[in-house]
Amino acid sequence: MTKLSMLLSLAAISLGAQAVAAAADDVPMFDVSRTCRGETQSVPEAAFKSCLADEQGARETLVSQWRQFAPENRANCTQTETGITGVRSSIELLTCLQMAKDVKSLPKE
Repeated sequence: MTKLSMLLSLAAISLGAQAVAAAADDVPMFDVSRTCRGETQSVPEAAFKSCLADEQGARETLVSQWRQFAPENRANCTQTETGITGVRSSIELLTCLQMAKDVKSLPKE
C-alpha cells in the first residue's frame, strides 16, 4: 500500500469516527408514528395515541438527561457496527441508555 493511500485511509477513518461522535452528541429523532402503527394499519386509535404520548414522554426525558449518559453509551445505543440505527424509538433508546448506566454501577467481581 502506498503512503498516499495509507494517509487517505487514515483520514477517512478519522473523519468517520468524528461523524459517529458528533451524531451521538444530539438526541436522535425517530419516526414514532411508524413505530406506533406497527406492521399493520389496524392499530386502534386510542392505542396509537397512547403510544405517541409514551414516545413523547421518553423523548422529553432523553432531551433533559442526554448529557448525563456517557458518550460511549450514547454512541453504542444509537448505532450498530454498521452505522445503522439499532433502536427505533425513544423508549428503546432511553431503556438502552438506562441499562448501560446501571451496568456501570454494578459491583465489580
